[in-house]
Parts: sequence; C-alpha cells; structure tokens
Amino acid sequence: MNRGIRNINSLGATLPDYATNVAYIGNWKIQLRSNKIAVCPRMRKILEFEKGDYENLNDFFDLVKPCQVSRLIHEFKAACFNGTRFEKRVQVITPRGTEKWIELTGVLYSRRWGTAEQMVGTAEDVTQKVNEECLGMAIINHELRAPLSIIKLNTQTLISQLGHSINKQPVKLLNMVDQHINGFTRLIEEYLSASAGDDKAGQLNFSLFDLNDLIDTVLGEMRILYSSHRFCKLSAHEPVLVRGDKYKIMQVLINYFNNAAKFSPQCSRVTISVSRTEKDIEVAIADEGTGINQEEGQALFQKFYPCNLKSVRQKNSKGLGLYIVKNIIQKHGGTVRAKNGENGGAVFYFSLPVSEQSNFNTTRQDAIKLMA
Repeated sequence: MNRGIRNINSLGATLPDYATNVAYIGNWKIQLRSNKIAVCPRMRKILEFEKGDYENLNDFFDLVKPCQVSRLIHEFKAACFNGTRFEKRVQVITPRGTEKWIELTGVLYSRRWGTAEQMVGTAEDVTQKVNEECLGMAIINHELRAPLSIIKLNTQTLISQLGHSINKQPVKLLNMVDQHINGFTRLIEEYLSASAGDDKAGQLNFSLFDLNDLIDTVLGEMRILYSSHRFCKLSAHEPVLVRGDKYKIMQVLINYFNNAAKFSPQCSRVTISVSRTEKDIEVAIADEGTGINQEEGQALFQKFYPCNLKSVRQKNSKGLGLYIVKNIIQKHGGTVRAKNGENGGAVFYFSLPVSEQSNFNTTRQDAIKLMA
C-alpha cells in the first residue's frame, strides 16, 4: 500500500490520511448505478441524521438549499462524465434545522479496469471558515467603496471637461477607465458582499457577440498595460459568434492575460488561440513563464486556494482570480483547465458552448501550435 494512503473499512475504499484525521471531515461513497450513498459515522454527525436515513443520493440533495441544487447536480454529473475531481461547497439544512456549509470533494473509483462504479470522497464542515471569509469580505467591501467612488467622480469630471477638446484620445482613455471602474464596482457587489452564497454571482446578461472582436479589444488594452510583453494571436480572424455575457467573458480574458504577463519574464510572448470542436469553442492563453505544478491544475481554480509551493506563479496570489474565472465559465456551461506547455510555460484554457449561429470553421491546429 502506498505511503499516505490507508483503507477506510466503513466505505470499502481508500482515501488519503489527511481526509480522516480532521475532526470535522467525514467520508462518503456513492454507487453510480443505483445512486445509493453510504456515509461514515463522522459524516452522519456533521449532517445530524440517524443511522439508516438518507441512503439515496436524492435524499441528500433534499438537504441542500434549493438555489444550489441544480448547480450541484450539474457539477457532479460533469465530474462523473469527464472523470475529473468533484469539488463543491454547498449550504445545507440538517434534519434538526441547523444551517451549515459543507465542502464536498470526490474522485471516481473503480474496483477493476473499465467504467467507474463509485465515487468516494469527503465532506467537511466549513461553516466557521465561511463565516470568517464573509467577515473579511465585508471589511474589504467597506474599505474599497470610498476610494473607488472618488476615482469615478474625478474620472467623470475629466471626461466632462475634456469633452469639447479637439484631441479625443484622452477622453477615449478616460471612458475606458470609467468602464473598468463600473466593472470593478460589479465585482464588489457580486463577490465581496456579506452573504456567503457561493452562487451569488449576479444575473448574466446574455447576448450574441463576436469572440474574436472581444479578444482584439482586450489585446489592445494588454499591449498598453504590459508594453514589455509581446501579445500574439494565432487564431483566424473570421467572426466567432458565442452567446454569453460579454462583460463577464472580457473579465475572464483580462484575468488570464494578467496572470500570463505577471508570471512570465519581460519581453516574453503571451499567445492566445481560439479553436472549435463539435460541442464547444475553446480559448487557450499560453505564456513563457515557470509553468505550474501539474498536480495542482484544477486546484488552482479553488477559492482561496492555499498553495504550498514556493513558485513564482503563486507569489502574492490571493486565490480569488481563477476562482472567479471558473465561476463565470461554469455559469456559461463551459469548463476551465490549466496545464504546462510542452516547451515550458503554462497554458490556461476556458471553453464556451458553440452557438448555432457561429460560422467559425477552424480546427484545434492553432491550439496545438501553442505546444510546439
């Protein structure tokens, strides 16, 4: 048996030692064919139910807040279909009426080669952690609003004063600043409120737009902001029509580009490529930096992810940017992932469902160039 792994007799599966040595962590197992769920005594204590109750997966879903059930089911099915690690934080109401926040993690398990028969995982009571996070967010929310209001007021005053000037460039730049101030205000409203709701990301304003055109706009801003880097686009210039929240997708692009430029050397290249499969359109942004720990590829997108490695990529990271990216893309029905490039650096991806009106006919060849 590998070091650091031991048998969990109550579930008939193996889990890491760290998953059983914490007072507020329990273990569970789901039979994928029958949707039967088995839990250890510690998890029963966390969820406050008696032995023999809640033996079906749907019974467990009944404990989850109604507004979070559909997203929980979607991510559970996606993890089973893609064979990826399942991670989700949900709010539950126990049979005794206690409201708790539970962090669920799970991996597919197969007793023999072939299709996975089970998913085994852990459930951690993170209620205290969530409350502490909310308090910290409320403080940050309060401290950010005052200077942000002053910046916006001064920006709008300058726009008004320079509006009749012959030189329109300063007004154009100030309007761009004002647009990003509005975006930052939306971020505060959505992610720094006192509520602990994991799905409180506001309503999406869906519209049909050209993804290539949006990328060109963001690239222009990045070339001004990071003049020491070379931003390249490998994709074709034909329109790539997608249906989504244009501002939110811009936010994703800016986050990826900022990370790529921040964690790669000056004068290095940051490359973006757009490719299409039958089901989705995938965007890949590659840098020439130090890369990532491959084992942390999906973990990087967790909220407040605590990296234990002393790598350049994680220096001064607060663990929110990529979490926000994941939240946005999942609400669009897409996925996110990250991996190392074959010749160094890292490549961060996000995908969006194909719009029926999209006429983009290229393949993944451009994305493959990123690895060459």
